[in-house]
Formats: sequence, structure tokens, C-alpha cells
Amino acid sequence: MQKQPYKVWDRQTASMTQYTPKKFYKIVVEYPISNKTLEFIGMDRGSCILQAEVAKEQDDIMFMRSEEEITLLHKENINE
Repeated sequence: MQKQPYKVWDRQTASMTQYTPKKFYKIVVEYPISNKTLEFIGMDRGSCILQAEVAKEQDDIMFMRSEEEITLLHKENINE
């Protein structure tokens, strides 16, 4: 189910801002040889894994620690 966008009026700047919920995917990857843990956010699982592969150093390995679907708000100014 797609959540509806909502609008907020800012009295100080006299402007309207719209927030639209968007679904994204997040993974947490551990690189044990380089001793790093990184988070990647993307439109889907495949794009997150691709980012993690690109961030991997040459002889390192990857362990996926967690994966989840998250909701972020897309902020957009509206001139009415």
C-alpha cells in the first residue's frame, strides 16, 4: 500500500513543503579483512549489493549482517 504524501506549511518562510514516503532497501555489510562495517541504501536489494561489491577492497570478503526495507521521506518545495 502506497502512503499518501502530506504537506506542511512553514509560517516563517511562508512556503509549503510536501513529504512523500518512498520505500528503499538497506543492507549492512561487514568486511572482516579491512575491519569495516558499512551501510548501503538503494532502490532494491541488487543495487545495494552492487554498491557493497564496489566498496570492497581487492582481497577482502563480504558478510551481510542485516537487510531491511525502510521508508524515507522525499522532500519537495511547493509554490502555490
